[in-house]
Amino acid sequence: MKKTILYVLMFFAAGPIIQAQSNLELHLSPRLGAAPFALNMPVSAGSYDYKITRLEYYISEIKVTHDGGQETAMPDLYLLVRPAVDSMYDLGSHPDITNVESITFSIGVDQAHNHLDPASFPANHPLAPQNPAMQWGWSAGYRFVAIEGIAGTNFTNVYEIHALGDANYKTVTLTTLAETHPDGNKTIHLIADYAQILTSINVSAGLIVHGSSGKAVTLMNNMKNLVFSAESTTMTIDPTFKGDFKLSPNPAPAGITNATMSLPSGFDYRISLTDLTGKVLLNQKLYSGSQQFNFENKLEPGLYLAHIWQNDRPVAIEKLIVTQ
Repeated sequence: MKKTILYVLMFFAAGPIIQAQSNLELHLSPRLGAAPFALNMPVSAGSYDYKITRLEYYISEIKVTHDGGQETAMPDLYLLVRPAVDSMYDLGSHPDITNVESITFSIGVDQAHNHLDPASFPANHPLAPQNPAMQWGWSAGYRFVAIEGIAGTNFTNVYEIHALGDANYKTVTLTTLAETHPDGNKTIHLIADYAQILTSINVSAGLIVHGSSGKAVTLMNNMKNLVFSAESTTMTIDPTFKGDFKLSPNPAPAGITNATMSLPSGFDYRISLTDLTGKVLLNQKLYSGSQQFNFENKLEPGLYLAHIWQNDRPVAIEKLIVTQ
């Protein structure tokens, strides 16, 4: 499965981004359920459908826990996330981070910066004036999340929820690993399922909420509790596939990695391993039934993709993370 990754330049108050080894990146994989996110895509809420025509939100106070509980904070980093535009964010150079254990971040703008004048920030800073506007006013502060769209029969009803207010500043903590690239840089992969934002919020008849109470609170709680998750290493890419597939250990040091599988009868199977350029490193025939396939891991540190093929169609994929 290929992902389009767009890089955006983020402003750091401490100075310019340093392009060097040990850079840390955050990848937010935008989804609508199982589908990739796109504006104006119909989303089912059960009894009705809706579309998202605008979605923007802030992330601030990012902190990474790593290497036995050590914490590295990034207090001067602010991300303005626009899922239809970007997905990869540079978190800076952190040579002290080897093994990521979790990431913590907050949705919105911290109180110390929430009521500052946007004009006081450089033009390329996420907290500078935006179009469309993300700052509500000096007293109320920034829009933490702005979501707009259409719903109802023939999508004729407009909804807007702009959630703001210091009391709605929500913090998310996720246990996760980081992909280590051959050059030493690392990427934290998270899923952002924006189909969860409007959970328990009915917009079928239209809805306008600009503020810090009511449905704005529900939306912010959804952002905190439902939207974000660590990206699983295993994905079924054919919903008709009824088998199981897992690599262990994963992440794996140089040595032996075991592929444990349960493959339904009546099909021909094989397992393949590729690097991110698509180069085939392993292509081995398999048989149906429960089995374990062992292969010696002589790979450079980084990310690899293991596929299960059923009658020459890929039906499952697992990311193999090879560590030092």
